[in-house]
Amino acid sequence: MRPNLFCNLSLLIVSVLIIDSAWAGVRESCAQRRTELLLQIERAEAADNLYRKSGLERALANVERHCQEPSAQDDRSSAIQKAAAEVRRRQNFLEAARQYGDVKVIKKQEARLERAQTKLQRLMDE
Repeated sequence: MRPNLFCNLSLLIVSVLIIDSAWAGVRESCAQRRTELLLQIERAEAADNLYRKSGLERALANVERHCQEPSAQDDRSSAIQKAAAEVRRRQNFLEAARQYGDVKVIKKQEARLERAQTKLQRLMDE
């Protein structure tokens, strides 16, 4: 029973750290993430916390497997792709509203589509 508690607790802590770093406004580079995880692994070894160490090693393996250095161009193209997908989604909603036939719903969907198109155009103009 005790080992499961420690394992779950360590996984929770690692998950919170990963989520917290993902939500942070400033992106860390892959090297910074690796360095921080290696430091935490050393601390876990020093404290004989095997469960935390295994969780951190799993997180390190995920960073090494999936981490890509951020770039401004990637962020911009990703934002444009998301905005274009939103425009397509809004067009589908508008078409469904037209089939439904309610004028109020159609106007609402037209306004939402227009906002999505404006956002896409603004991103493309940057």
